[in-house]
Amino acid sequence: MNRMEKIFEEMCRRGEKILVCYFPLCDTLLEDQVEWAGHYFENGTTVLEMGLPYENPCLDGKTVQESMQRALSNYTVDDAFEVIKSLRKAYPDNILQIMTYFEIIDKMGISEFARKCAESDVDAVLSPNIPEDKIGELDQALNSKNIFNLRFSPYHLNEAAEKDLVENAKGYIFQQAVDGATGMQKTVSPQVGKNARRLKELGIQTPVLGGFGISDGGQAKEVCSMGTDGVIVGSAVISAIQNGNGKEFIKSLREALV
Repeated sequence: MNRMEKIFEEMCRRGEKILVCYFPLCDTLLEDQVEWAGHYFENGTTVLEMGLPYENPCLDGKTVQESMQRALSNYTVDDAFEVIKSLRKAYPDNILQIMTYFEIIDKMGISEFARKCAESDVDAVLSPNIPEDKIGELDQALNSKNIFNLRFSPYHLNEAAEKDLVENAKGYIFQQAVDGATGMQKTVSPQVGKNARRLKELGIQTPVLGGFGISDGGQAKEVCSMGTDGVIVGSAVISAIQNGNGKEFIKSLREALV
């Protein structure tokens, strides 16, 4: 059984919420990436969402864009996969998930990308901008290696997205909480709850997590109160690390979900 599936089932039985935190691979902000991954897990992170650095992160806000620029100033995507291997060696029982733009996968080739993921022993991949005509191919390549190809549920949920989620959602569903790019927001849209309820009405058992724009523990708690099974926090984690309180911030997110 995939680690993600196993751990999520255990958390569901205990009534615990899932916390996914973005981990900026190769960002020079993290002096020791293995040590920092430990800080994430020790302070309550369920899933380490490892972002592969990309030169044109158009779906991300300024914080993640600058993070990727720092990473690419010194490292390559191949270097990032080597970091993932070191993280897996250090944390054999924790959930490691890749977040990547499809352009990286396409340049590498889907088969080669899947091979690298398996070699690094990751549990799941999320590529929010994958073209519809490539999803099936990536599904097949990753599924053959027991790696989940996670689904991104758009802010404006439509019939085509619903059909795909019903048929193919595994691991967790990333429910877009902001109508636009990532980045910290002042409020949480009620659309998150509306979409989460809709997905559950369709009979989907895969956990639905709200992400994009969650700025603090209060908003994380609010998103969960709308009916999601957890939250995904990205830019706010990077900003907290920059401000010197990354560990405390992650812990505050976990405490808010209790």
